[in-house]
Amino acid sequence: MLSATSGRASPPEGADMQFFVVRSGQPGCEPTCPEWVSAEGTIVDESPARFKKLLKSLGNRRLPIVVTSPGGDVDAALAIGRMIRARKLDVAVGKTRFVGCQPEQRDCRANDGKGARHIGIAYSGEAYCNSACPLMFAGGTRRVVGEWAFLGVHQITTTYVQMETQYRMKYRVVNGKKKVTSKKVVGRRNVGGYKTYEMSKATERKLETYLTDMGVDHAVVNLMKVTPATDIRKIEPVAMLEMKLTTELGGVEFLTSIEVCATVPAAANCRVFTSVDLE
Repeated sequence: MLSATSGRASPPEGADMQFFVVRSGQPGCEPTCPEWVSAEGTIVDESPARFKKLLKSLGNRRLPIVVTSPGGDVDAALAIGRMIRARKLDVAVGKTRFVGCQPEQRDCRANDGKGARHIGIAYSGEAYCNSACPLMFAGGTRRVVGEWAFLGVHQITTTYVQMETQYRMKYRVVNGKKKVTSKKVVGRRNVGGYKTYEMSKATERKLETYLTDMGVDHAVVNLMKVTPATDIRKIEPVAMLEMKLTTELGGVEFLTSIEVCATVPAAANCRVFTSVDLE
C-alpha cells in the first residue's frame, strides 16, 4: 500500500521539537515575571501530542510560544497551529537561553527556590522558522519575527512508502465455500518508495484553507510552490506584514520582556512569584 507524509524538511535538522515552560531570568523582573513556552526542534508526528500535553498542564493560562525550528511534518505543524489558535496564544520566532538548569538535566537543583524549573532569556538572534514551521507560526493570534530572526519557506517534499503486509487468516467451510473467520496482521515490510517535490492540488487546497482560517494571505503558498525543496526563500519583514503572516513589526521581546508585566493590566503571561516561590 502507499502512504504519504508531507512536508518534512530535506533533510530535517536536529532533535525533535521539545516544549518547556520558561520563566524570565531578566534581572529585576521579580516579583512579577513573564513566562513563555520554548518550542525548539524538528516538528514530527509526535509533536502535536506533546504540545497538547503541555497545554493541559497549563490549565487556562495563556503563554506565548517562542519557536525555532527547521520545519518538519506539515500535518503536525497544522495541528499545532490550530491548537495555538484555539487557545488564542501569541507566537514569536526566537530562541531561549536557559539559565541554571538546562532542559536535558534531570536532577539539576540550580533553580530550586526560584519558583520555576526552567529560567531563561528569549532572544531573536540566530532564531529561525523554516519549511513547515511558518504554518505552525501562522496559528498565533499575535505573530512577530524580529529583525535578527529568519523565517523561510520552500516546496513541500512528499514521501510515498510502499509497504508489504502479511496476514494470518483462518477459514471455515460453509456450504462448500471458504469463509474468513479471522484476519490478523503478522508482519509489514518496506518494499520501496519515492519522493515528489511538487505540491499536489489537494495539499495546496488544504494549506490555503488553513491559512484562510488563520487570516493569512495565500501568497505564502505561492512562495512555497516556486521555491525548490533544496532551497529556502526568506520572507522579509515588510513582505510578512503584507501577507498578514506577521501582525506587526517587532521581535520576541514584545512578548517576553519585563516591560509586558509593567502595564495595567499586565500581560496574560505574567505571573506573580510569592516570597515562598522565591525563597
